[in-house]
Amino acid sequence: MHQVFFIVLIAAILLLIFLSIIAYLIINDGKKNKKLKTSNNKVAKKTKVFDTDLDKMIATAKDASLSDEDLKALAQLFMSVHKLGSKKSKELDEATKKKLDFIAALSSNNSASPQTISFLNKELKKVSASYKKEIDAYEQMGLAKRKIKEDSGAS
Repeated sequence: MHQVFFIVLIAAILLLIFLSIIAYLIINDGKKNKKLKTSNNKVAKKTKVFDTDLDKMIATAKDASLSDEDLKALAQLFMSVHKLGSKKSKELDEATKKKLDFIAALSSNNSASPQTISFLNKELKKVSASYKKEIDAYEQMGLAKRKIKEDSGAS
């Protein structure tokens, strides 16, 4: 009789411990989600929302008031929305030239760090290897424009 009572008592204690752990995890998870939502809202408020229209993206890439973080986010958006594809001929079509103009615009922005420019270059080359020379050329054009702006601003 005592053995049955003892077994039932142990089972009840184990069940109570198990339910306590589940309740603790549920309560703590709710607190973590609130903290996560709050931190995500802060990040969302800091990050600007960009238009995906190519002309607007090029104009935005030239905006010197943007931070390097904003420009990197813009570069990531560009890569996800505007694909260069594969080269079909030696001549560049107008649509491809316009996409490459984005590279020059971002590279010419004084707020863009070398890391952001390099990031854009490397990632574009990964997905559009046939345009490696053109990607490098448009980056160099942008960097040359940047240098000209810096030199004229210093005078």
